[in-house]
Amino acid sequence: MAALMLRPTVISFLDMITHVGDVILDLEDVVLGPSSPLLGQTLRAVKIPEKTGLIVLAIKKAAGQMIFNPGSDEKLLVGDSMIVLGTDEQINALKRLSHDSGERACP
Repeated sequence: MAALMLRPTVISFLDMITHVGDVILDLEDVVLGPSSPLLGQTLRAVKIPEKTGLIVLAIKKAAGQMIFNPGSDEKLLVGDSMIVLGTDEQINALKRLSHDSGERACP
């Protein structure tokens, strides 16, 4: 966090993207559960932005690899964690689609 204090432009940007008018946006992780209908599909096929309005910023693969700005051909697998930006309502919609149990392993 101290590093951010030395980068006021970054702080300004984070404030801007998380407070759009009267809407507050959150950064959240959504984990793909074992029964999710999204499993085995690509980001292009599941159309998360179109279905939920969310922006997928990154995917942490179950094996630990972090993929920033994932491509549309990235395949979703059980245990993958999508880092998304959106409203609570949008995030909850994706959690339902993903069958996210809410359980998280320590990093």
